[in-house]
Amino acid sequence: MAQIDRSFIGEGIPYGRAYQTQDPLLDMGNCDAFGISFATDRQTLPNYRGGGGNRNVRERVTDVTSTVGLYDLTDTNLARITRSTIQSIAAGVVTDEAATAAGVEGELIPFKNLPDLTAPVTVKTAGGEALVAGTDYLLTAHGLLRTSGSAITEAGVLLTYTKLKASALQILNGSPVELEIFIAGLNDAQSGEPYSLHLRRVKFGMLSEIPVFGQDYLKLEGPAELLADPLVISNDISKFCEMVILDKAA
Repeated sequence: MAQIDRSFIGEGIPYGRAYQTQDPLLDMGNCDAFGISFATDRQTLPNYRGGGGNRNVRERVTDVTSTVGLYDLTDTNLARITRSTIQSIAAGVVTDEAATAAGVEGELIPFKNLPDLTAPVTVKTAGGEALVAGTDYLLTAHGLLRTSGSAITEAGVLLTYTKLKASALQILNGSPVELEIFIAGLNDAQSGEPYSLHLRRVKFGMLSEIPVFGQDYLKLEGPAELLADPLVISNDISKFCEMVILDKAA
């Protein structure tokens, strides 16, 4: 029988949901890397009967880990690898939001929320007197910049604006998450031949760094560990993961 080419270059889309739920499996975004690593504890019994070598060997799997490379900075992706809680911010009008100031030229006086700059923004002194854009302040996507000769003082200002819908991540305010992940894969070395990888129970760890400033596309590299799924009780099914590939004959 002639051997056929079964080379492999994997790509695809990872879908995730909370472990032990019937939540929808949702797309985790653009992912350039998804690897599974195995660590083992190897014990040998030397052969003392002559001739060297080992009489027996025992190799036990100690860790099954994974690394995920995500390029889509969504609130969900970031929260999973920074142990964050997510607070939803609804769009709407904010009236007379008090903001502190020092009365110093060039200082930033931030909004508590991201403003919709296509909607009107009203700025008043703490005493209720109207302030003028371009004269007392410059309006930015994050707040006010106090100008020279401005009437903004240490008493602060009152801001009325429309806030945008957003998510606030409270980093390190949550707990590690466990997911069920399904990879809808394609083998690029075989003209997009489909394969699948089902990871039954994945516990995400902390990423080592968030490159907030940089010249390259931000990549969230999330470490994770594949844990044994106690819900799997059949001996012929893996407690960790299942990979399905096509069976091609010559």
